[in-house]
Amino acid sequence: MKTLCWILGVFIFLCALESEGKDFRFPDIAGWNQSGEIQTFTSKTLYEYINGAADLYLSYNFEELKVAEYVNDRKASVTLDVYRQATPTDAFGIYSQERLPSTNFIDVGAQGYIENNVLNFFTGPYYVKISSYNTGPEDREILSSFAKKVSENLGEKGAFPLLLTAFPNEGKVEHSEKYISKKFLGYAFLHSAFTADYEPSGKKFRLFIIERGDPKECHDMIRNYLEQTGKSETKVVEGRHTLSDPHHGEIDLYWRGTNIWGILNLNDLPLRSEYLRLLEEGLERIK
Repeated sequence: MKTLCWILGVFIFLCALESEGKDFRFPDIAGWNQSGEIQTFTSKTLYEYINGAADLYLSYNFEELKVAEYVNDRKASVTLDVYRQATPTDAFGIYSQERLPSTNFIDVGAQGYIENNVLNFFTGPYYVKISSYNTGPEDREILSSFAKKVSENLGEKGAFPLLLTAFPNEGKVEHSEKYISKKFLGYAFLHSAFTADYEPSGKKFRLFIIERGDPKECHDMIRNYLEQTGKSETKVVEGRHTLSDPHHGEIDLYWRGTNIWGILNLNDLPLRSEYLRLLEEGLERIK
């Protein structure tokens, strides 16, 4: 009986720790009061809050959204949307879909940006969206103060996915990195991918990296892609493959181990080879 009670106690303790890690406490902000109850949305009810965009968030393994509104005595308001995704990579992914490379980036969380009446950032598995109304000339200062408090309550600052560091810096468009969670290039068999845009010497193209947990998954992706592009007779081996995609043109990709990497929209063959090599070197560095 004592053993059973001890096991039960440990189970409850562990559950409490897990719950504590997922619970978020909205901050107290001087001069502002919470208006109404905190709203909570799950994957089943997210459509009630962001009907048109819910599918995108769900594709990035959305778990929960908490929403709170603050008001002050000048009839200004600030709304905090705290999205919790399944992993930090998912949080970066949904954030990367909404940021623009030319926006005003700020140091909050792992990264954030601010525009008039809007401040968004991600940290750990959270994507935070802060919007304001009737805040006047102090808008950005108010948004920043809210963002700082929310970030502090969410804990560690977080970081970008490590795989992004494999992208070469030469010619990369700053802040263009994205994470596509499903159906990369429109193909279900390609699963997810990291991408970055490049413009060296005026030539625009895109690099991508696909990471899987097992080389067999990469083998199957290559096989499916070869079949999709009419090269089903080609032997599936590690190394370089050049495909003529009916939707994306000629694509060079390389498979080794648990990674596939490649280039889109680049006709310069020597430059393709150079960037495939640079990507390979970047992946070697983070092994």
